[in-house]
Amino acid sequence: MSVYLCTCGTSAAKKFLGQTPRFDAAWVAERGGVEAAAKVLHDSFREARMDDEVALKRDLSAEIHSLARMGINDKDTVVLFSSETTDGQACAHAVKTYLEQACPGIVCRVEVVVGLQVTDAHAFRINGVLNFTKAVLREIDANGVSQCVLNPTGGFKSLVPYTVLIGMLRGVQAKYIFEYSNALIALPMMPVEFARSRLEPLRPLLERIQNETAIPKADLDKALPPHEEREIWEPLFEDIGQGQVSLSPVGFLIWEELERPTALVPYLSRRAFDDLLKVRGIEGCKPDAYLARVCRSRDLLESGKHEPWGDGLFWLKPGEHTRDRYLVSVEGWRLLVWRIADHREYDALLDQNRKTDVGARVVAERREKYAPFVRFELYE
Repeated sequence: MSVYLCTCGTSAAKKFLGQTPRFDAAWVAERGGVEAAAKVLHDSFREARMDDEVALKRDLSAEIHSLARMGINDKDTVVLFSSETTDGQACAHAVKTYLEQACPGIVCRVEVVVGLQVTDAHAFRINGVLNFTKAVLREIDANGVSQCVLNPTGGFKSLVPYTVLIGMLRGVQAKYIFEYSNALIALPMMPVEFARSRLEPLRPLLERIQNETAIPKADLDKALPPHEEREIWEPLFEDIGQGQVSLSPVGFLIWEELERPTALVPYLSRRAFDDLLKVRGIEGCKPDAYLARVCRSRDLLESGKHEPWGDGLFWLKPGEHTRDRYLVSVEGWRLLVWRIADHREYDALLDQNRKTDVGARVVAERREKYAPFVRFELYE
């Protein structure tokens, strides 16, 4: 079973486009509203079959065309993200009716996205795109990454890059029918990862905007990094007028990712970098690979805890017959590596700690002997 998340436009009304009266909200109103207009639209292509190549392109909407190419069946779910306009909603409901009749048993829902419309570009940008992004993320969270397929074929073309970005950040496959071709294009789930360590200092600012919806632009200007880096961060924010700024759709995506449980980022002390060179030379010890695994798995971090030292410090042991040990602490999203030792030095340090509480001394000497902790780039 798959859950297809589809942007939905007005191509279901292709037989009425270009006619007089023009297909628009007034056309829908003249026919008695969304439900009645959807029936008229559906009647115009209800006899077309998804397995008929000519009808697929000539009579059926972009959404149905793309879903047919993807091989939907009666076990699937389709979510149609509609604009808030009545003509957009009528088309979405016509597509829904068609799919339910063509694939009995399929689950199909229409989700109206507030702010998706064509008359107010400002509202579209600050409300429509953001609400669309939130709606798609809710569906992914509810159904699971592996079940979802993003389909931005229909509707607003300006939503395509946001849909693709969601797919890249969340690891969700995206598929697309290009214009009038028959080819189904699989948009690659590229291994995109943003620079978390560079974004973490902005977390308090992003959290404040998320909680308050908007903040004074003057507060944003004070909080942003120096001028030369501002252009990097500006896409995260949206000027909503009257001296206020809010999160842009990209900013909201970044905030969502920062809030999700993720891998830790390793930072090594001055001592640990010296230790690393020594331990790398010990047969069977692979400190780089071990730190990579620990930072990506909280479960592995917990299972590797071997000896608590107090003050937030604890030792990690990779396995039963391993020779390397790691003195670490966790500070937010960072794994601080204070020392890396072979088992003999580790045993000696434990003996010292039992006598003089070396752990407390290590913390007290952080600035003099261990700082600065420098990010350790993992390439495994």
